[in-house]
Amino acid sequence: MRRRLTISMTALVTLGMIFVLTGAASESGVVSVDLLYTSDIHGHIGHGNATFLNPNFPPPLGNAASATAYIRRVRQEAKEAGRPVFLFDSGDIFQGTPVGMHTKGTAIMEWMNSVHYDALAVGNHEFDLGWKNVRRLAKMTEFPVLAANLFDQKTGKRVDWAQDYIIVEKAGIKFGIVGYVTETTANMSFGKNVEGIEFKPIHELLPGHVKEMREKGADIVFVLMHAGLPYKPELEQEYARMKKREAAGGLPHWGMNAMELANTVPGIDMIFAGHTHQGYDKPWEDPRNHTIVVEPYANGSSLGHLTLKIDRATKTVLGFDTHFARGALLTLFEEEVWPDKATADTVQKEVAVAEKGLDVEIGETLVNLERGSANNALMGFVVADAYREELDADFAIQNTGGVRANIPPGKITERDLLAVSPFGNQMVLIEMTGSMVKEILEDKLRGRAGGIFFSGGKVRYDPTRPEGDRITSFTKDGKPVDMNKVYKMAMTNYLAEGNSGLWRLRELPSEKILYTGFQDRQVLSNYIKRLKVLKPRNDGRWIKEKKSS
Repeated sequence: MRRRLTISMTALVTLGMIFVLTGAASESGVVSVDLLYTSDIHGHIGHGNATFLNPNFPPPLGNAASATAYIRRVRQEAKEAGRPVFLFDSGDIFQGTPVGMHTKGTAIMEWMNSVHYDALAVGNHEFDLGWKNVRRLAKMTEFPVLAANLFDQKTGKRVDWAQDYIIVEKAGIKFGIVGYVTETTANMSFGKNVEGIEFKPIHELLPGHVKEMREKGADIVFVLMHAGLPYKPELEQEYARMKKREAAGGLPHWGMNAMELANTVPGIDMIFAGHTHQGYDKPWEDPRNHTIVVEPYANGSSLGHLTLKIDRATKTVLGFDTHFARGALLTLFEEEVWPDKATADTVQKEVAVAEKGLDVEIGETLVNLERGSANNALMGFVVADAYREELDADFAIQNTGGVRANIPPGKITERDLLAVSPFGNQMVLIEMTGSMVKEILEDKLRGRAGGIFFSGGKVRYDPTRPEGDRITSFTKDGKPVDMNKVYKMAMTNYLAEGNSGLWRLRELPSEKILYTGFQDRQVLSNYIKRLKVLKPRNDGRWIKEKKSS
């Protein structure tokens, strides 16, 4: 029978700093272990701004340089107190910034080496430049890269450039550490980037790996997982929904999130989650297995830290201490965690090379362009409208995950567009009937998939109706869309290959698809330059019915 977790909070403000560490591990029979964790850095190692707090006057973030300062301070305090320290990352390290893409992840990996990470789980965006680049990065690390569900299709064995798990002994305790990448990577990456690679379902392998590590002597089991907690702030409510789904027909057998895995796989002490960018100040404890699940915010803005308490005699977790007023997450504000100068200087040189020419002004927005949801996101509307108008299409779509940043009111630069559209996808035009356009929109209204940014028509839908029949009205220019007419649809090649749940696009013959040669970000830039001043509004292109029809 596993223990029930007891949580204690250490919220501290002393000498002008927002953190201090818990005292030495002097409690009789208790081993204290400091756990530091990051995820979804996405190349954000340079100086940043906390636009998520205030888009007009964002507080400066130290990112990698502030993280370095904090990590070193924790290690020094822990060394003096005789506590072991672990530093983990749960994937998606480089895609999303010029310095990340310009160096193909090298700059980020060099920083991770410099602060001595203990282990890294591979993320789905590691494959954006192909699996051979992931292998190159894995070989340059000075710490283990974990991908227990990543297999070579030819040999049927796990890839030889990553490990499944490691067992590390510290302070007389043996820690088993296993890592996974979400199996949905196969459907989120270009085919050529993952050719010959198989992403096996996590839930099929995890129980066996936990058992194997325990048999090899692991006292405590950690899972680094590029799969996250749900997109819900109320985890207790989401847990109840999960149990209801489980009772009704079982959980999905692919792409299970961290909450589902914590609940269905016993024997795990902690899961270090990622992928969903959902930072949780308070760690989640699964009510059934008492597994602790943590997840930090993304883009290098935060660092997680808690101190695990382990009973030396029984080798079981007693509880943990957190170190900040809000809980386990530290936002890396420069004023509160002064950046390490050597790290800041090194990173800034690399950033300057990668970002040359990005501050050229191309237009202006009079309103706050936010990502938001598919039916109320001005940034998403602008992107989809740009695709449609610049490519002279009837309709255009973009997946919500493909729009990565907001733009506050004021001048718009190429740097802003890089943050919004960092992937450099190619634009395509596809001929399809009105019926197929409607089917694609219906697909994005299924289950958890959510919506999609859409341009060229107006859709009314009722989420209480059966899947595949939720659209109650679909019009273009005030008239019903002709289901038999052939229309031109603009989208990225990423979507055209059937990713983001658009599987039916794979059935289209090649002659229906025109590769334009235009890059998505260039199309967006051309659109803004042409309009000069943006003032979009919610025009009701997605309307959710208030009552079931």
